[in-house]
Parts: sequence; C-alpha cells; structure tokens
Amino acid sequence: MSILGSQKLLLIVPHFKVFIRDQATLIRPYFSSMTVLMPIPFFSTLALKLPFVNRNFDFLKSAVESRNELTQGCRMVSPSFFTLPLTAVRKRNCYLAAKSCTKALSKNATTFNLIHAHFLENGFIGASLKSSYDKPLVVTAHGGDVYDLPFRDSWYNNLARYVLSESDKVITVSHFLAEKLSELGVSSKKLHVVPNGYDENLFKPLPSNAMRKKLGLPLNKRILLSVGDLVDVKGHTYLIDAMNIVLKKKNDVILVIIGSGPLKERLQKKVNKLGLNGKILLVGRKTHDEIPMWMNASDIFVLPSLGEGFPTVVPEAMACGKPVIATCVGGVPEAIVSSELGTLVAPKGPKVLSQAILEGLSRDWLQEKILDEAKRYSWNIIVKQIIAVYERVAE
Repeated sequence: MSILGSQKLLLIVPHFKVFIRDQATLIRPYFSSMTVLMPIPFFSTLALKLPFVNRNFDFLKSAVESRNELTQGCRMVSPSFFTLPLTAVRKRNCYLAAKSCTKALSKNATTFNLIHAHFLENGFIGASLKSSYDKPLVVTAHGGDVYDLPFRDSWYNNLARYVLSESDKVITVSHFLAEKLSELGVSSKKLHVVPNGYDENLFKPLPSNAMRKKLGLPLNKRILLSVGDLVDVKGHTYLIDAMNIVLKKKNDVILVIIGSGPLKERLQKKVNKLGLNGKILLVGRKTHDEIPMWMNASDIFVLPSLGEGFPTVVPEAMACGKPVIATCVGGVPEAIVSSELGTLVAPKGPKVLSQAILEGLSRDWLQEKILDEAKRYSWNIIVKQIIAVYERVAE
C-alpha cells in the first residue's frame, strides 16, 4: 500500500490533454483526492476567434479545449487572469496566474499535501503556493521550457533557476534535458529522469490495409507519416524538401503530415510550388484517439525536428510497430537506441533525411523487435516511476 493513499495531490497544468491527462488518470488512484489547477486568461475562447491570436497563441487552444476533460474523481479549478496576446506581456503571466490561483484555492477551500507542476512556467505558480501553504513541490520539465526558455534572456533564466531551486524534486523526460537542468544548478539528488509514456490500450498494431481503407488512403503506395505542430522547431520544411528528393527516385510514396499551427499556409504553398499535391498531404489536426489509425496505416514514421525534449510520438509509433526515422536532437536518441528501431540523421539536412527514408523503405523491419522496445514506455510502467518520486518527497 502506497504511503500516498491518505494524501491529496494538487496538479498544476497548462492544459489537460494527451500526456498530462493520461498520466493524471493513472496517478489518481494512488491519492485520496486530486485537484487539477489550470489557470486560463480571460476571454481566451473569444480571443482564439481572432486570426492573429489563433496563429500565434496556439497554446491557448489546448487549455480551452481541455477545460472539461477531467479524469474520474478529479476536480478542476480554472482561475482566470487578465493578460494580452502579446509576447512581451507573457512574462507577466506567471505572476498574474499565481495570484489568481492562490485566490481560487482559498475561495474553494482546497486542501492538498503535495504539489506537482508541469512545465517551468507553471512551476512558478507551484513555488508561490509552496511558500504560502508550506507543502512540498515536484516540477516536471518537458522540453522547450528547459533547452529554450531559460536561455532566451536573463529574465527567463532567473525564473527557471528560482523555480528549480524551490522544487523539492525535479522530473524531466530525458537525460539530454537532465544535463541542461544540471547546468541550471539542479543537483543530481533532486533530479529524476522519467520519460513520457503512451497508452498501450490505444497505441498498438492494427491491420494496415483496414486502416488505410478507413482513412481513404491508397493501398498501393508506401506511406510516410509525421505528426507535430506546424511550427519552425518541428522541421517540416526540411521534410518537404527531403520528400521532393525521394519522389525523384521512387514515385510510389506519399507523405502525410498531421498537425496545425502558424506555418500551415507557408508549408502548403511550398508543397504547391514543388508540384507535390497528392504526394504530400497536410491533413490538419487529428484527435489523439485518431492518431493510432494513421500510424498503423503508415509504413514509416518520420520526425524531422530541430529540437525536442522526449517526443512521445516516437514510442507511440513504435508501439504500433513502426520504425522511426528521426533527427538526432534532444532525447530522441534515447528512444532510438538501435538501428533495428529506426535511423537517426542530422537536423536541417534534406539530403541525408531523404537517403534515410529511401533506405528505410527498402528494408524489412522486424516489428516484434520494435514492439518489445516500446513496452518500456507504457504508462503503466512510467507512472510507477513517478509515484516513486512522490513517495520520496512524502517520506
């Protein structure tokens, strides 16, 4: 029996979708109660109807869309705070959000024994509540909040160092990020590497042809799949260039890109200019429940990112039995540990990426080997590692 059974968890999140929701669902039974604290700016729903906000503040969508996505037995508290959709003003958000969260918890008479904040900016809220309530704080750092945010300027660097110093334990999702956190002063005694996991009930092998028929994809083509927000760091422009090279040598291939974001129009114009309509399909955002169908319909998963923490889509693709061709960035090499699982290439290199794709299409991959490697990222295994961190804090 876990020592957490009589305790109450306060979870501070930027949204309650996908990996956060899945993790919370499996953590919930270990506690007597769980409160999810998700601060959202005033008028977010209305603001997202404005083209500028919709293009440049896509992060608001996840919060607004997941406001009612609760796991069983949880209570959602979503305090509002005033801000403006301007990059310069975003630096004030953590202070404003922390203030609104403190008021909301007091108003709702919310009690808790342990705080867990996801991402360093939310970690500031956690640090404020730790100071007010004298409760231990665990912070999970996921990716850009480690390798990008603290190095933008001195303000963000000081914010990150403050949050990390106030945390009792810091979880991060890859050893690559752990090294960055060490540079920011986090001791090895405080730091724990626990990757994000996947839902094994959702991501599993399914009949490829059946999935293709369901999605209206051709049965006589080799299909590449890439999933990610349409933003610069995901590297889709290099993948399109690589695909242009691939198609000059092998014309029975199509590329499907799932995702939405500010680069959608630019990427579609690039596809049009190269004359690759019908060969490269930008199919927009899909729900998390739909992604396994697309993965199982594909032959190879491709991740052309310029930077990553630990991309959950990699073990998700592997759990569907698919090899992964990816750039050697962030924590990606920690998942693709063998040439039997996929191929790693340098980022921003369309030529080497195209070569890896062509080689990958000519290979006979051992699906069982890929599936066996994916098992270590099942949420059922990963959550136990998170609980072990909680228990160390609660001792």
